[in-house]
Amino acid sequence: MGRFVRIHILHTNDVHSHFEQMPRLAALIRRLRQELAAKGDAVFVLDGGDHVDRMHPVTEGTRGRANVDVLNAAGYDVVTVGNNEGLTLPHAWFERLYAGARFDVALANLRDAQTGARPPWAKPVVLREASGVRVAFLGVTAPYHTFYNLLGWRVEEPEDALAEQVRVWRERADVVVVLSHLGLGRDEELARSLPGVDLIVGAHTHHVLPRGHAVGDTLIVQCGRGGEQVGHVTLVYDRDARRVVAREARCLPVADEAPDAAVAEVIARRQREAEAVLSEPVAALSQPLPVSWERESPLANLLAAGLRRWVQADVALVNAGALLAPLEAGPVTRRQLLDACPHPINPCRLTLTGEALRAILEDSLRDERIRAPIRGFGFRGQVHGWMCVDGLTVEYDPTAPEGARIVRIIGDEGPLDPRREYRVATLDMFTFGPHFPLFRHGRDVRYCLPEFLRDVLREALHWPEAVTGCHRPRWVAVCRTT
Repeated sequence: MGRFVRIHILHTNDVHSHFEQMPRLAALIRRLRQELAAKGDAVFVLDGGDHVDRMHPVTEGTRGRANVDVLNAAGYDVVTVGNNEGLTLPHAWFERLYAGARFDVALANLRDAQTGARPPWAKPVVLREASGVRVAFLGVTAPYHTFYNLLGWRVEEPEDALAEQVRVWRERADVVVVLSHLGLGRDEELARSLPGVDLIVGAHTHHVLPRGHAVGDTLIVQCGRGGEQVGHVTLVYDRDARRVVAREARCLPVADEAPDAAVAEVIARRQREAEAVLSEPVAALSQPLPVSWERESPLANLLAAGLRRWVQADVALVNAGALLAPLEAGPVTRRQLLDACPHPINPCRLTLTGEALRAILEDSLRDERIRAPIRGFGFRGQVHGWMCVDGLTVEYDPTAPEGARIVRIIGDEGPLDPRREYRVATLDMFTFGPHFPLFRHGRDVRYCLPEFLRDVLREALHWPEAVTGCHRPRWVAVCRTT
């Protein structure tokens, strides 16, 4: 054996069920693996999580099994999980997700809340060997404590879960690699606080790091989102010095690769299965329910009514941009609900004062707010849209200056009282995103998991009074008298 050993890490992250990219991803991975192996070099293929995204019909219709099939067919060696695997799948689905995996899942910071056991497929460390060099792969995911608790899991802080593992495996292994679904900022903190990590394969924040990002002796890599690129890291290990002496990273686009036929066939087979599942009718409508992003509309009103009932609130606020397609008269299938409301967003209830409610509704009338793009926080739409409500009638003057358009707000028990506290149903993203900061100051926040907004909408379709009543305007344009 020579003194120097070259170890190649091919990696992806945040593919988010972009199945159209996966055959090209697999083709590039396969080609690189063959070329590098022909030189006698070791190659490992990793994924940093959020490969799954339930907005895609193939994932939704197969409960994520299609994603695992693709990872198998593409030859992945080790993966970790992201929030889209851990937080959007019900406990039982997530527990069975990797049952057929031919790769290892490195995950050190998640346990069953009742038993304390790790998921059956999770390993705190995965040890592989390349030309006599021992490589330890560790994995951690973002610690969304509240949401994991509601799903029956206990998530540990990544630094706590990794500290002992890194200390132990720094002694037992020659190279230590962390698969991290924490985001670039947390990865930088890990690199500073846990000396001894050679490489962090990152994810979650969708950064593209064309040459990687060095923090001390640790190299951090990420390659965007959506499966548009494959990351390639080369580590050179010196047997005499017993350490990694060189690191190099690059990001390679997949657009020019010919699709891998085997992976394409796996996807086509699972797509047929998903289409059959999602064609199931779940309701029927006697008249269409249109949606508009720029004005009040029946479908958004129905979602608001359903959300209010679901969480037992006094009022409900739903941005129309959460609905991407109308529902036509006739049978409504699971696929139509998915197309209309694809977001992995959960119902939420919090307590706000009447004064805060009025401020939110006044702000929602600004043209800039209605057209504001929303990125992240589970939102899979484009813009915020009109704020639709239930449990309120809002009289407003559209000709008045922005910030002074609301004339009067009437609830079920009379005019909105600025000093009274109201239980408000809304989308979970408003409580942790930058939109409407007043939402984040609400009290007694309660999240409802594992249900998504489309589950609420499905139930509302079976509530005749709500289906009929959603055509009644909640926003009434008036002319303010002077």
